[in-house]
Amino acid sequence: MTRKGLAPVIAVINMKGGVGKTTISAHLFRVMFEILRVGTLIIDLDPQFNLTQAVFTRSRYDSLKKRNKTVYQALEPYPSSGLFTIRTSLEPPPRPIDIGEPLWYVPNTDPRESLVVIPGDFDLVKYNLMHDNRKLEAVQQRFSDFIKMARHDYKIVVIDCNPSSSFLTLCALHACTHMIVPVRPDRYSILGLELISDFVDGIPTIIKKPDIIVVLNGVPRNNYKPKVENDLRAHRVFGTLTLANRIYESGLLVANPDYTGFATDRRVSHRRQLMRELNSVAIELSQRLGL
Repeated sequence: MTRKGLAPVIAVINMKGGVGKTTISAHLFRVMFEILRVGTLIIDLDPQFNLTQAVFTRSRYDSLKKRNKTVYQALEPYPSSGLFTIRTSLEPPPRPIDIGEPLWYVPNTDPRESLVVIPGDFDLVKYNLMHDNRKLEAVQQRFSDFIKMARHDYKIVVIDCNPSSSFLTLCALHACTHMIVPVRPDRYSILGLELISDFVDGIPTIIKKPDIIVVLNGVPRNNYKPKVENDLRAHRVFGTLTLANRIYESGLLVANPDYTGFATDRRVSHRRQLMRELNSVAIELSQRLGL
């Protein structure tokens, strides 16, 4: 646990898309929740909201959106003021549980330890179209205040980020204590790792830089050539930051239009092997996070 017993805030991020951010944010932390049995909050901060689409049915999401229970409320109060304007308010942001949706809970815990997801919202795309720094600063401050509350209410806070250097990226980086950077064993993913590291180092307003944890994802099970992985583990900066355990390729972790929910909850063949592998990664990650 981080200082004063506050929950770590983990931004799952890479400048490159398709590296498995949703796999880490949703499925790996679902496993960690089951192992540690502590309150876990997952926030979908990506305007594409792939994580949300993976774990919520369309009808359930439409209902949540209609009731203003999305991440939008953590940045700006409803109702939305349009694509090119921002509403600001002196009122504090809502408590995470007020806009989050509990999906799992630990029996016989008081207060109840739950896995809660705050759904994403396409309306967040508007922040990348705006240039009113004063109002954007208010949005960032509101999100920061929201995360401060979350750190008191939960033991783990996860932010699934969009794959770009946007305003939303800055909101996550200013609020997080740790960055999990998923990389695939290819040279382009490693480039994304270097880009995000340089990007964070170049932000003068982040005084305490978040700790970086690198997770190898999508490692082939057969005919694997580990040159890129070997180069990563020998890297003078990122080698020691990379988890020893990996996440292997699995059809269960691929988005499936016929299934809604956490991949690790599917009762299908090969699930046990996947669970053993994810358990190993989750345990090592929890140790890195001090949990």
